[in-house]
Parts: sequence; C-alpha cells; structure tokens
Amino acid sequence: MTSSTSSSSTIAPTAQQLVYAVTNVYNQFSFKLTSDGSKYKLWCRIFKDICTGAKVFGHITGTSKPTGKDDEDWASIDSKVKSWFYSTCDPSVLQVITIDSCTTKDMWDNLHEYFLNNKMPWMLQLQEQFRNTKKGASSIHEYCHTLKHLADTLHDVDSDISELELVMQILRGLPPPTKALWM
Repeated sequence: MTSSTSSSSTIAPTAQQLVYAVTNVYNQFSFKLTSDGSKYKLWCRIFKDICTGAKVFGHITGTSKPTGKDDEDWASIDSKVKSWFYSTCDPSVLQVITIDSCTTKDMWDNLHEYFLNNKMPWMLQLQEQFRNTKKGASSIHEYCHTLKHLADTLHDVDSDISELELVMQILRGLPPPTKALWM
C-alpha cells in the first residue's frame, strides 16, 4: 500500500495582489465626496474598509513606508490607492487635497484637515437651513426627506438633531391649515 502525502497550504495574497484585484472602487460608493462635506464620515468609513480589505490601510495612516528611495512596489500600491481618491471624490475636493508628488497619506491628511477645519461654518449653515426649511410647493414626502437629509448631514458635522427636534421642525415648516368647507 502506497501512501502519498500531499500538503496543501494556502498562501495569503500580498497587498500588491489585493490592491490590483480591487477594480471599479467607485462602484462601492453611491455618491462622490463633495465639498459640502455632507457624506464625509460615510465616505471615510467605506474608504477605510476598502483599504483594510486590500491590506493597504497603512498607506492612509502612514505606517506603510517605502523601504528605500526606489521602492517601486510601494510607489505602485500608493499610486493605486490614490486613484481610488480620484474616482470617489469630486474634482473640487481633489483640487484642495492633492499636490505634486503627494502620497496617499498626504491626501488623507489634507482631506481630514479640509473637512474638520470647515466643520463649524458648515454646521452653522446647515443649522440655519434646517431651521428655515418650509414645505412650500414640495410634496410632503420631498419635504420630510429634505429635513431628514439635513438632520443626517448635521450629524456628520457633530451637531445631532433629535427625533423630537426633527418632528417639531417638520410641523413648524408646514403651511397653516386651511378652513374646512363645511364650516
């Protein structure tokens, strides 16, 4: 009786293999990150998950560094991750966060700084918009959706609107009731 020993081992894919396996990263997003910052936190969560899955999270945190001046593998991976910014950010955001010879970490830090430094003006503008939104000619569904979207956006800039505040604002923005015909 002959026995054959077969050993099968699985080798985990490298970051380079994984990063190039991620195609059409923009399909993971149902939106582009715009300069209004309304989806900044959601965009960051999705982007971090993609980077973690592709084993390139160190490129946005700066823990992954080139081994030398001519580390082509590191530069190739970094360039690929930067392309994910290009496909998921609005051009107006890219103009602010990119500079010549920047790394993924530079772009990540610039993006973070851009949105956090502008948080207070956005919060004030959004709060004013939330408080002044009226139903007008829009349908009740559109009106409620608009206020819910503003409340969600305010949450993204660390200004939470409670459910009670949302309901009260919905009621405040409705037109006055019309007199019944039978009166």
